[in-house]
Amino acid sequence: MQLIFIDDSGQPCPRRKHLGELVSVGAVMFPEPQVAVYNRAVDQLRAEIGMPDSEEFKWKPSKGSWLDSAGGDVVKGARRRMLEIAGQCGVRTAVVIWDRGQAEWEKREVATKILGYLYERIEMELQTTNERGVVIADEPGGGSKDHAKWLAEALDLTTLGTTYVKPDRVVMPIVTAPSHHVPHLQLADLVTAATTAAVAGQPNGLELVELLKPLARRNAYGCIGGAGLALVPRDPLVDLYFWVLGETNYYKNGRAYPLGPADSPFSQPGRLFSCHDGLPPAESKGPGDV
Repeated sequence: MQLIFIDDSGQPCPRRKHLGELVSVGAVMFPEPQVAVYNRAVDQLRAEIGMPDSEEFKWKPSKGSWLDSAGGDVVKGARRRMLEIAGQCGVRTAVVIWDRGQAEWEKREVATKILGYLYERIEMELQTTNERGVVIADEPGGGSKDHAKWLAEALDLTTLGTTYVKPDRVVMPIVTAPSHHVPHLQLADLVTAATTAAVAGQPNGLELVELLKPLARRNAYGCIGGAGLALVPRDPLVDLYFWVLGETNYYKNGRAYPLGPADSPFSQPGRLFSCHDGLPPAESKGPGDV
């Protein structure tokens, strides 16, 4: 059995040229015996940094909170330690990111669509490990009507599945819980937000890429692109798998498609990042180099 925790995030103003607003949703997938192990390790982390039990680990701490006033070094250290603990617990992750600059659907439609993409990756991971799973989501914002609508849309996934994946492995409808009381949802917040920030070109996300990569689920060819990180729409953004993750091929239907400038000395129509990572010249780096 696996317990899967999901949360959403976004980047309204990415630093990479060509990107519009990013909307994302991500999952952290725990082997059931490791749920309590992770909880104890995070409690120890809290004690080490003097963080109150009532405080929530958040990518964007509330103004005036303990984490907000703790200082950048404490926050960065805590983020890194949480990802290291997740790795020790055998956590697997998947994040789906939609670029509204390329496909400007309404946010509600985007949220529903990427939840479906994430659900497919959860089901595929459970098939790979030959396990069943329960999905717990952070309570969505808004009032009770928004909450009820979100649950109804999520129920369709767990009863009908998607075009590509049937609901064979997730054993019950997606349930929600307040992240304030669930450290595993706080990890989902970190993984989703940090991955989205890295794709957006934000330094606070890029500096965590090497800790995020070992957690991300991979396809049969050992690649994260499309499996542990899915970018939508794919074709304009596909070369970001090269710049962010350092992957030199994207696999589709068993065929390898080369990524990045090594195979693309000139810009290819429709592929926005085939020759450049989109960052300002002073900050532009090699693939996966943070």
